[in-house]
Amino acid sequence: MRNFASTVVLVFYLFIPATTSAQQSAMNHFVDGVEAYESGSYQGAITSFEKAIELQPGNLEFHYYLGLTYSAMDRYEEALEVFEKIVEKEPIAFRKAYFEIAAVYARQKHYQKTIDTLTLVEEVAPKDARIYLEKGYAFQKLNQYDLAIDSFNKAKDLEPKMSQLVFYNIGAAHFEAEAFDEAEEMFTKAIEVNPGTPIAQNARQAIVNARGAKKAQRPWYFSGSYAWSYDDNVLQKALEQAEIVSSTGETLDKGDQFQTLNVRIGYKFLRRKKLETGVGISCFSSVYRDLTDNNVLGIIPHLYLNYGHHPFYARILYDYSHYNAGGEEKLRMSALSPVITIVEPHNLKSEISLNYQDKDYLDDVTSDARHLSIEIVQSYKFPDRDLYPRAGFKYGSDDADQEIFSYDYYQLLLGLSSSLPWWGTRGDISLAYEKDDFHRNPFYSLTGDREDNKYILALSVVKPLSDIFQLAFSYSHTRNDSNVSNQGIDPYEFKKNVYSLMITAVF
Repeated sequence: MRNFASTVVLVFYLFIPATTSAQQSAMNHFVDGVEAYESGSYQGAITSFEKAIELQPGNLEFHYYLGLTYSAMDRYEEALEVFEKIVEKEPIAFRKAYFEIAAVYARQKHYQKTIDTLTLVEEVAPKDARIYLEKGYAFQKLNQYDLAIDSFNKAKDLEPKMSQLVFYNIGAAHFEAEAFDEAEEMFTKAIEVNPGTPIAQNARQAIVNARGAKKAQRPWYFSGSYAWSYDDNVLQKALEQAEIVSSTGETLDKGDQFQTLNVRIGYKFLRRKKLETGVGISCFSSVYRDLTDNNVLGIIPHLYLNYGHHPFYARILYDYSHYNAGGEEKLRMSALSPVITIVEPHNLKSEISLNYQDKDYLDDVTSDARHLSIEIVQSYKFPDRDLYPRAGFKYGSDDADQEIFSYDYYQLLLGLSSSLPWWGTRGDISLAYEKDDFHRNPFYSLTGDREDNKYILALSVVKPLSDIFQLAFSYSHTRNDSNVSNQGIDPYEFKKNVYSLMITAVF
């Protein structure tokens, strides 16, 4: 009997340190896994969590983090399998695993499964506000806006601290349902809760968007702008000076002030949430005080189609324009301009713009041409800051009937847009470099070769005056030089500064 008791005591003392050592080893592997998971080293995290589970298989926290890692790696089926086993064993203590199951379904866009999963959580923890917040998001994705709003309100009732977020979310649901007055009301309430938070900042912009979207619902659209400008070195060709066609870079070495008026009116004959089509007409006028040969008048009928379904947005514009310059008919031009915008993850946005112009000159001097350009601009929004840097590239080619007047160009662009701390203004700055390659033309040089380098700095400050009017000041500096030399002088070298003050109205 004594020998048996001694054996039991010996086994007991040997077993207890071994168990404690296994627990400690499992915890070490778990800590290593968490560090790897948080640093993004997911495969290393999986290895560590699996070692911890092997040593201590009953610890559900180890399993939970393994599921999180699978989810972060988009290995959704494995993540679901892990989380479902957890809630089978501990549906109440580990109800957070339900939320991860719902999140996986949401990433897979299985929103009804998301809602069904959250309903299971509701059965075990009906007073958890997070359930109704997540349900609201899922209902919103299914365009079930009334149910989304009810869920958000339940979250607020259970957790009043969520009121600002809930007001914002309800506003977003009203916005998507195109109830823009109700959306503005909710965004305003979100701001009133705490005006200094990032949510309040987003709500202010959302109010602007809601007002703009409400205005966009009208079948008729009308906008106009008037600007006073001064250019200290006007381009020779009126249509190039007015930026109707691409500039080939000859100047008058004269300055003058000018005024521009642009009016646009149209009717939207198809208005859907994702699709809109309209037709209209624009009138453009540019009038100089002294250099009246540079006066331009344009009449531009247009037809457009807009399509938008997050994260993809597209616009196609066709116009057929007729321009007079210096009091004479100058140009008839048809143009097709598709623009594609893609809202990407990580606060990125890409915009691809194409433009094709068929130019029919009416002066019996300028060669008819086809112009094609493509521009790609990538922009980024800093998190929690109203700061938008951008970078872009543009290529263009002008194919004239007379080959000697053809040319190609490319442009590199950097820019930054941000709100300014003064009087509710917004600022923008851009810097562009453009290289123009002209085809052989003895008009340009004895050899016919001409390559231009152009540098453009542009600044603007915009101040909204109301929902309809805004005031803008802009400045641009352009410097151009070429490889052409005439007795040591570059005839295409110039500098120009343009100052403009513009008022714009959108009805």
